[in-house]
Amino acid sequence: MNKTIASCSLIVWVGLWFLLVAAAPWSISDSNSFLKGFVNQEFLSFMGVVVTITLASVANLYLALNGLEDRVDRPIFIKTKSHIRHSAYMLIAMLVCSLVLVVLKPLIVCGERSAAFVNGASITVVWISILILIDLTKAAFNLDPRV
Repeated sequence: MNKTIASCSLIVWVGLWFLLVAAAPWSISDSNSFLKGFVNQEFLSFMGVVVTITLASVANLYLALNGLEDRVDRPIFIKTKSHIRHSAYMLIAMLVCSLVLVVLKPLIVCGERSAAFVNGASITVVWISILILIDLTKAAFNLDPRV
């Protein structure tokens, strides 16, 4: 998936999210039993596992790139390593966002629309994390040992 497709899918989701909050909040509010049961400590646990496992893989990918650079004795993966660092920091930011959403949800949800908004934000965090995982997976699979 390239950057354009990822950006467009995120824009489409955000548009759909706001449309659902405005026109059919019941579809993503706590009336949806899955979202009611997921956007709590389960969501935080899910994101914690995803981020922890992915950061370990990112570290291995980064070390592999360093090893390839050592073999040719010049920094040829500066841009790639920068993107990998950015992805790792974004995953950590998504974990922080999930913590904020889980802590704030009981405090700010006072109706169906507010629950739909928070649940939609949680889906957005998951979607961004999936896009980052796709990007990192592509980077790992494109890694060629022949420099």
